[in-house]
Amino acid sequence: MKYTIVIPTYNNCEKYLKPCIDSIIKYTDLQDIELIVSANGCIDNTKSYLDYLVTAIPNIKVIWHDKPLGYAKANNVAITKASCEKIVLLNNDTVLLEQEKNLWLNMMDAPFLQDLSVGICGPVCQHSPEAGHDFCVFFCVMIHKKVFEKIGLLNEEYGVGTGEDTEFCIEAVKAGFKMVEASPKEILTEFSYGGYFPIYHKGEGTVHDTNLVQDFNSIFRKNCRKLARKYNPIYYKWSLMNNFERYMTIKGEEVAPREKARYLWASNNLIGNTVLEVGCSNGYGSQFFGNTVNYLGLDYDSNIIEVAKEEGWGDNKNFVHADINTFPLQQYDTIVAMEVIEHLDNGIEIAQRLKSHCKRLLITVPYKESPGFWGEHHKLHMLDEQHFPGFEYKFMSENGQIGDVPFDGMNLMLCEYNA
Repeated sequence: MKYTIVIPTYNNCEKYLKPCIDSIIKYTDLQDIELIVSANGCIDNTKSYLDYLVTAIPNIKVIWHDKPLGYAKANNVAITKASCEKIVLLNNDTVLLEQEKNLWLNMMDAPFLQDLSVGICGPVCQHSPEAGHDFCVFFCVMIHKKVFEKIGLLNEEYGVGTGEDTEFCIEAVKAGFKMVEASPKEILTEFSYGGYFPIYHKGEGTVHDTNLVQDFNSIFRKNCRKLARKYNPIYYKWSLMNNFERYMTIKGEEVAPREKARYLWASNNLIGNTVLEVGCSNGYGSQFFGNTVNYLGLDYDSNIIEVAKEEGWGDNKNFVHADINTFPLQQYDTIVAMEVIEHLDNGIEIAQRLKSHCKRLLITVPYKESPGFWGEHHKLHMLDEQHFPGFEYKFMSENGQIGDVPFDGMNLMLCEYNA
C-alpha cells in the first residue's frame, strides 16, 4: 500500500459518504490504498453502510465514536492508525471526477517524489488574510507522515472546524517543510475554483447543515479571530478597531500611555465593588480595576464582546452585548465611560441618565474637539465643561499627563460626578 486515505464523516451517508467512496472505488486502485473512515456522532445509516464496506473492499478500517468529535479530532484519531507514509485527508463531501485510476493520487504525490522537503500537497492552496499566510485547504490534501511526527497532529481547539488546516500548514512551513499546490487553478468567483485536478468539492456540506451544526457563522468568525490573534496580531487588532472607532490591545501587551493613564485615573477614583463600563471594547480596561470588584462591560458590537470573553480578563469580569439606550440599568457603585459619549448622538442625555444609576460616574471625552478631527465615529464635538454640569473636571494631555487646566494640543476632559 502506498497511501492512507482518511475520511471523517458525520451523518449524510447517502448524500455525501456513499458518492465519495463510490468514486474512490471507481477511480482508485484499491490495492494501493488503506481507507480509514472516522465516523463520529452518526445517527443515520452510516454504521450499516460501513459494516457492509468492511466485507466488500480490502484494506478498510472503521473508527467509530458515538459523539461528534469535530473535524480535527475525527481526523487525528484516524491519522494515528495510518499505516502508510503518505496520508490523504479527504472530506466526505467530495467526489472524484472521471479520470484514469490513481490520477488524483499521482498528481498530489508527484511533488513529494521530485523534492524530499515537500510535506504537504493539495489541489487548492490559498491565502488567509486573518493569519497572513498561505495554506492548503484540507478538503483534499496529502501529508507526509514525517510532518505529523515533527509538528504533531491537527489542533483540536478549532472544534467543529475551520482554521486547523491553516495553522497546520503554517507550523509545517515554519518547521522547514514545503507546501505545494498539485495543479494550476483558475479562480472563478470568490467562493469557487476551476482547474485540472479531477475532484468536485461541495464545500462545507456538513457544517452548513443546521441539523448538524448550529450557528457555524459564529464558529467561523471565532476561529478566524483565533488564527489572526496567533499569527497576525496587527490584522487582528485592526479588524476589530473598526477604522479607529475604538482602541484595543491584546491581553499581555503594553497599553498605550494615554489609554493606560485614563484607566489608572478611573481605578484610583473607583468607589464600592460594583463597576459598570459603557463601551468596554475588548475589555482591556478591566485589568486596571483589579480582582475585588464585580465588573460588567457593555458594548454595542457583538464581535468585540465575543473577543472580550475570549481574552479571559478574570472570573469577576462579565461582558454583555447591549445598546446603552435600551439596556436595563441597575444601580452600580461606579459607572465608567471612556470616550464613549461623543460616539452617541444622544450622548449628553445618556450621561445625565447614568447619573441616576450610580454613586460615582467617571467619563472621559475629547475636549473641544473640532468636527471631523477624529473621523466619522464621533457624533458630538466641541464638548467642554458646560455639557457636564455638576461634574468635577481634570484634563489629560496626549501622553497621559493629568492637570487641573487644559494642556497645549489635544486634551481629554476627565469628568467625575458624585451622587
